Amino acid sequence: MGSTFGGFEITKRGLIVHQTAIQTTGHNISNASNENYARQRVNLDTMDPLYEPSLTRSNVPGQLGQGSKILSIERIRDFFYDDQIVATTEEKAYWETKQQYLYQIEKIFNEPSDNTLRHLTDEFWSSWQDLANYPSELSHREVVIERAQALVSKIGDTYHKLKDLRERAELEIQDTVKLINTYAKEIQDLNNKIVKLEALGDNPNDLKDRRDAIIEKLSSLVNIRVGRGDKDEIFVFIGEQALVQGQILRQLKLVPDPKKEGMSEIVWEHNDKRVILSGGKLHSLVELRDKDILSRIYSLDEFSINLADIVNEIHKDGFGLDGSTNNNFFDFRYITDDANAVFRPQDHYGDYDYNLDGTPEITAIFRISGTQKVDPQRKLGINGILTFTKWDENSKSYIDIQIAYNEDETLEEVIKKINDAKVGVVAYLNHDNQLSFKAARENDDVKYNFFIKHLEDSGDLLVGYTGILKASGPAGAFDFRRTGEIAKFQNSLENITISPLFHPAGHIKINEAILRDPSKIAAARGKDIGGTGDYNSPNGLADGENALLIARALKQGKHHIGYAENITQFYNALIARLGTESRKAEDLAEHNNEHLVELKNQRQSVMGVNLDEEMASLIQFQHAYNASARALRTMDELLDIIINRLKS
Repeated sequence: MGSTFGGFEITKRGLIVHQTAIQTTGHNISNASNENYARQRVNLDTMDPLYEPSLTRSNVPGQLGQGSKILSIERIRDFFYDDQIVATTEEKAYWETKQQYLYQIEKIFNEPSDNTLRHLTDEFWSSWQDLANYPSELSHREVVIERAQALVSKIGDTYHKLKDLRERAELEIQDTVKLINTYAKEIQDLNNKIVKLEALGDNPNDLKDRRDAIIEKLSSLVNIRVGRGDKDEIFVFIGEQALVQGQILRQLKLVPDPKKEGMSEIVWEHNDKRVILSGGKLHSLVELRDKDILSRIYSLDEFSINLADIVNEIHKDGFGLDGSTNNNFFDFRYITDDANAVFRPQDHYGDYDYNLDGTPEITAIFRISGTQKVDPQRKLGINGILTFTKWDENSKSYIDIQIAYNEDETLEEVIKKINDAKVGVVAYLNHDNQLSFKAARENDDVKYNFFIKHLEDSGDLLVGYTGILKASGPAGAFDFRRTGEIAKFQNSLENITISPLFHPAGHIKINEAILRDPSKIAAARGKDIGGTGDYNSPNGLADGENALLIARALKQGKHHIGYAENITQFYNALIARLGTESRKAEDLAEHNNEHLVELKNQRQSVMGVNLDEEMASLIQFQHAYNASARALRTMDELLDIIINRLKS
């Protein structure tokens, strides 16, 4: 039969169970405003009854119940929503970061307004038109200089603001990597505590909530994938590499990369392999630093070097009021001027010491013009194949591209074929109707920006017909990977432009001689004396034809900036692309934010604390606790009768 004191144990268990349930309910209520808290539920079960089936068991009908016990304290959470929120948080952080920086780039360009590159370029162009009408008046020359200074100042200001923005992105990358490592260490520490507590039979629900909250914060910084296949461990992956594997931690580190101008490369600390990023704030910052911002800096560089070369090419052919000629209007630092080598530019014009070891390895040429004036509409009457070299992003190497021409084609048609093929250079006819080639920016080494890579002709188009190369075939080909290659060209040095030092937007300026003496502005075209076909002598104070040629080249010409035909087309494309990307980032950031709010609401419907339900449960557990206490009191009274009142 049952023990006299058996009822005490049953009622004691009832008190303990419902007291724990009341405490858990109170814990839920106190965390009702904590969005990272998953509500907890006490799961009850009955104690094993008396007696076990055996031959020696008491001869009583049925089994005697032993009350209740706590099976577990369970946190109510759906990992499906957690994984969806992690993925959406990555996307949201990626597009929000991108939108913030693209907005800053838009503010730097500040279109449309009266103080933009577009407006100042138009003003500069207008000043040349006015000078063409009044070439003898110094006041109009001063206006040209003033507007050129305003344009150069704006270019420099835009460049330095973009450079500062890129450096800010680099600092954010450094801070973000540190924060990722901090979160990873916190997850590792929590894993250690959780494993130890679970080994003791506990349910460390609050620690798990804290770990899930950190994982969610981590997902806003970098693309992660959470592995929950092992009940004893949780894995956090970046790409296919584990950042946290249970109690094992692998952290990230930053390594300066010379190919990125000293900016950081993110690698794994334990093996120095590059971290594969695909989402989150960190991925967005790296893309902004290495693509979005840098591409705008490169575009500004392209704008600057081409603006300077378009004006200089024509300006050098003209005459100033003082009869001076062969003067650049704009100056910038040539790449060979900054070479730390034993040679000087005049000794090996265009040779460049890429490795800074004292010996030049390559030839850095931006533009070359032919010696022959040609009719673009006339049939060539010759056949051949042009060979160019450009950078291929897929193979990460230089590849040759060939353009065939035949006797029935015109030079105009061949120029179009070259430019449409985007072979790393652009072709055009200059103001003297001479064929010219200049480099278009590619995605190879930044030090090779604005280099003509290779020019070769199997026929006579680039040799006798246009006067660019001295000889046909591979022996006469120009290739930048050799030195002394300037000797392959027919034209004189003043008709060849050396490549600029890196980021010409940061150092373009007006020729100091012109700033000191505006009469040196070459507004006059001059005249041909001796029938040489060259404008070799001044033609009087009223000659403003050269100024008009510069104005036409800036606005209506097809001198090309990269693969765009002129400055207007190039700049319009730059601003339009920026606006499109910024709007896309804004729309996707908003979309992902709305999606995230919806997912969190759905998750809260599962794991969130409902105060009405908790109050109902609290009343239920309170009544059960009171009833258990009442039963205990009844058992006490029964025993009191037996022990104290049956003495006599």
